[in-house]
Amino acid sequence: MKKIIAFEIVDIIPFSCGIIFSKKEMINQEKCKVSFYGFDIKRFRNAPVTRSVYMLNKFGNGYKRIVDEIGDYLNCDADAFCGNNTVIVYPTGETGVFDFEGKSIWSGDLLYHGCPVQDVAADGNQIWCTVPEQNAIISYSIAHKKFYMRIGGENSTAFSNPTALVKYGNELFVCNAGSCKIRTVNLKDYSVQDFRTFDEPVRRYLRSCGKEIVQLDSGVYVL
Repeated sequence: MKKIIAFEIVDIIPFSCGIIFSKKEMINQEKCKVSFYGFDIKRFRNAPVTRSVYMLNKFGNGYKRIVDEIGDYLNCDADAFCGNNTVIVYPTGETGVFDFEGKSIWSGDLLYHGCPVQDVAADGNQIWCTVPEQNAIISYSIAHKKFYMRIGGENSTAFSNPTALVKYGNELFVCNAGSCKIRTVNLKDYSVQDFRTFDEPVRRYLRSCGKEIVQLDSGVYVL
């Protein structure tokens, strides 16, 4: 592993040259600002990017209208959903779907057994989210407004405080802060396997430009 970011970040997303991340910077004792940077994987260096570039890569072409609607564009996760739509999920379970122009077409609070869902990975006409308090991940159909499947649970060892997930191909990659592991879920038979193990909590995993990138408590690394 090679560390590419050594300080605390607010968010991290992929883009064409690598990743974009947001960082809070203190102006004085009472005020702070958020700055945005792109990390170019081929050149292996950071460079400032605009807020608009960050929002475009996170929410798609309708980002202006989406941001006007949601306000807090930093603390949610987002994914492309059912073609040109965008789905977002906040750590509180607040969830929304927006069309390609950024118009809101559905919103609601997703709670599983009273616990908020977090993060989001679109899978056809359903979404997968983590439920950290339940040590589980769940699938939810927005069209039918119901949960379809749960993997893991309070008494299961499948996941341990899963905080983020992402879908590549026919697999989900689930980041576990409790066990310090990334585990995969095969979406054909729903089997769960170890993928990578670390010495500290793993917060996020993504791929960009043919590289694997992981966010740990100590920083962001290229694997």
